[in-house]
Amino acid sequence: MISVIVPVYNSAPYLDKCIQSICGQTYRDLEIILVNDGSTDRSGEICDAYARRDVRIQVIHKLNGGPASARQAGLDAASGKLIGWADSDDWIEPDLFSQLAAVQRETGADIVTSGLFIDIGGESHRLYDHMASGVYDLSELLPRLLYSGRFFEYGIQPHMVTKIFMRQLVSKIHRLADHRLHAGEDAAVVYPSVLEARKIAVTDICGYHYTQNPGSLSRTEKDGEAESLRRLMEILKDAFTRKEMADVLLPQLEQYKKYHYAMRCMQAFEPGILMPYGGIPKGSRVVIYGAGVLGQQLYRYLSKYHGHDIEIVLWVDRNAAHYREIGMDIHSLEEVGKLANQYDYVLVANTAESAANKMRECLREFQVPSEKIRWFSKE
Repeated sequence: MISVIVPVYNSAPYLDKCIQSICGQTYRDLEIILVNDGSTDRSGEICDAYARRDVRIQVIHKLNGGPASARQAGLDAASGKLIGWADSDDWIEPDLFSQLAAVQRETGADIVTSGLFIDIGGESHRLYDHMASGVYDLSELLPRLLYSGRFFEYGIQPHMVTKIFMRQLVSKIHRLADHRLHAGEDAAVVYPSVLEARKIAVTDICGYHYTQNPGSLSRTEKDGEAESLRRLMEILKDAFTRKEMADVLLPQLEQYKKYHYAMRCMQAFEPGILMPYGGIPKGSRVVIYGAGVLGQQLYRYLSKYHGHDIEIVLWVDRNAAHYREIGMDIHSLEEVGKLANQYDYVLVANTAESAANKMRECLREFQVPSEKIRWFSKE
């Protein structure tokens, strides 16, 4: 049996699609645990209605405690040998758990990983681990576990929803996790779990759909973000040191730290404006290219901390129509070509080096000089 745990908080508009996608799995030996984490909308009622229709579903209603607290409540109730996960505003393809379970049976792996689809508007692209498919022991994964060598691409993605775990392993690790985390809480479980695993199966299976919607966009900024990130880095550092793997993993953790501070808490790089971009002089006029999590962080950071120092001339994205539908003032990429000399820099808002290189090529098609295109400094 696979126990699928779904933390649920105020996700009523998306919850039907999520639950239906789990109930419709071709792998039938599922236990589906919906944890209503103090929702104030109709989410709890929707969960109860599905439980009345499908005997595999159990619903836990609890006071709001955050995703980690909800996952722990699900783990405490789970009886499956394997644990899978889903977020309540996402959905999964019908054969995902069949494929993952087949790999686990064949390999005996403690953890089986997969990729995910990132759905934005009408477009979808795949995100995989940056490790070749195969069965690994820990020593083979360590040199590239957090950082593949290209900024910033993980060796093993930190997402819990793209993995199935042996219950005994993940329960042990999750029980020790800091449930106060609201930044990187997945990583605080995934990487310590990998350190305890005998075998990890990396696959090219892709069946989980992360759907970017207004609810998921709101996750990009929370109070206490800097403190939560600081706590996460200490948790990972302690885990790596305790397992005597600091020499290999702490240099990777430094790159991981830079990535997360850029994504979640850019002001932590002060003094200086946009130090991850090599520093932007006061008085500059900039275009932001990319409206995902990093693009939103860039916009908030510049508006909140440097509104008098930096002028945002334009914010563009290939999926501008989608973002405008959800109330964001995003323009099409073609508008950059009409600006002529009205900007000093274009800030590429994508953390993955391979994706950023493609975005550079797009900008050059619109006659943006290479010297005006800025992306992360690796130093």
